[in-house]
Amino acid sequence: MKAPRVLALGVGNILMRDDGVGVHAVQVLADAYELPQNIRVVDGGVAGLRLLADVADSDFLLIVDAVRNGGEPGSIYHLGPEHIQPRRGLFVSAHQVGIAELLAAAEFSGRLPETQIIGVEPLDTDTVGLEISLPLRFALPRVVAAIVDTLHAHGIELKEKPRAGMQPCEPEGVDARVIDRP
Repeated sequence: MKAPRVLALGVGNILMRDDGVGVHAVQVLADAYELPQNIRVVDGGVAGLRLLADVADSDFLLIVDAVRNGGEPGSIYHLGPEHIQPRRGLFVSAHQVGIAELLAAAEFSGRLPETQIIGVEPLDTDTVGLEISLPLRFALPRVVAAIVDTLHAHGIELKEKPRAGMQPCEPEGVDARVIDRP
């Protein structure tokens, strides 16, 4: 039996503090775990519809993103694609095309894989800054554990990498394409 093609997709704008929590989470995942060949970890940033081919080439899509749901900062939500609402109003930039539009385009094309979303309640998505807030830094290990648990529920076992004295500067296993960034 062929192993399912899995896409672990971290999305968000890392320049806007907690909005980038999904990107940070998948980078930690790639740094901490040995990933089988059938799992791709992608920093999707704010690429929107440019991720359509990656999504369409997957059997299982796991999205990690900041999601405002009214909880305490760092709260983790397990959502299906039906819980993500499209934006309303005029799009003035391709950067405004979000996950809902990406999933709708994949569904329209008949190439939407089974999809789960791990949402993390942000504290600050309005301030320019590269670091996530303190509550989200504390929540990051739980977010990564939620990713591992979700993959485990789909029959995928991940093994932690041995901890060496120093961590690599570039996360291993991440598709490090620079997408829509200056």
